[in-house]
Amino acid sequence: MKTFIGFTLLYLILANQGIQSIQADKLHPISKIILGLSEVQAKDFNFSQLFVALDELAESFQTRINEENSSYELDQQSYFSDVQFYENQINDFKNKIAQLEIEIKELGDEGLRLQAYLTEANQDLSDAIKLLAQKEQQINSDNSVFEQQNQEYADTINVLDQAIALLNEIKDETSLIQKKEHIKEVSQNMHKSMKKLSAKRVFYQPLVNVLTQLSQNNYVDQENLNKVIGFMNQLRQNLIDAQTSLQNQHEAQSKLQQDILSETQAKVSGIQDVLIPLLGTEISTKQSEIRALSAILQDAQSNLSDAQENLVATQNRWIEKTATHNNLLQQYNNELLAIKDAENALKKGGIFRQ
Repeated sequence: MKTFIGFTLLYLILANQGIQSIQADKLHPISKIILGLSEVQAKDFNFSQLFVALDELAESFQTRINEENSSYELDQQSYFSDVQFYENQINDFKNKIAQLEIEIKELGDEGLRLQAYLTEANQDLSDAIKLLAQKEQQINSDNSVFEQQNQEYADTINVLDQAIALLNEIKDETSLIQKKEHIKEVSQNMHKSMKKLSAKRVFYQPLVNVLTQLSQNNYVDQENLNKVIGFMNQLRQNLIDAQTSLQNQHEAQSKLQQDILSETQAKVSGIQDVLIPLLGTEISTKQSEIRALSAILQDAQSNLSDAQENLVATQNRWIEKTATHNNLLQQYNNELLAIKDAENALKKGGIFRQ
């Protein structure tokens, strides 16, 4: 109220005096008023209320300055807290993103290794299937060859048995004449068997020749005939031994081939039924983990971007706040300076505090 009264009095005094000055337009409003008062005689006005009003006005501005500084300090503490919060968020998100990227890369590398294993397993499966087919074909071929050779031995032994039995029946020229056709037939059969067992030809080619001669002669040399029979029995035993050896070899070879076949079948089954499905499951699991971590990584990157934007926005608001604060302090200080200039102007006019 005192301030209002003081300025009212100043206004009335100046209005009555009609003070005008060219330089007054450049002065602060308060200075303009005081300049006018400096031309007023002290006896015409009691200036004590004016000084009180100036002091109250200065105190008011100083209070505003103090309040503004206190508010600014509180806001500054809040600003530092917000900046620290967002910087911590940014660091946390950056660390999380770096860790996620490492984990995703490790999973990707593991997935590539598993994929390489799967490719290798598929190649191994293809090779094993081919080997299995080859072994089965080889076994069938070996069995076919064995059956043919074994039958050849059996047929030849059978022809020898017939020849031995026939020769044992020849005792004289009469029986020889009676058996000629039969001897000729056995000779032809032995010749056919000889073609099949070409490796044994050296053994029974002479026998074929003897039988051929017997079928053409009408006399019997019993001593030579007995030698031929003995030689045939020896040859028969040799063929039986060879057949037995063939059978034993085939049995051993068949067992070996069957073992290889079983191992190959087990390998095919292991790769096809166990390894490939297992690798497929592992690869699918790694891919699922990568997708899950990628989604988390995307969220972390989005959160990082938000935190960085919030930090920048907070810093920009603080810059604006600081500018507003400085401008306001400048205005208040200008007002205080104007009040000081006004008091100095009064002193120059001869008006002093009582």
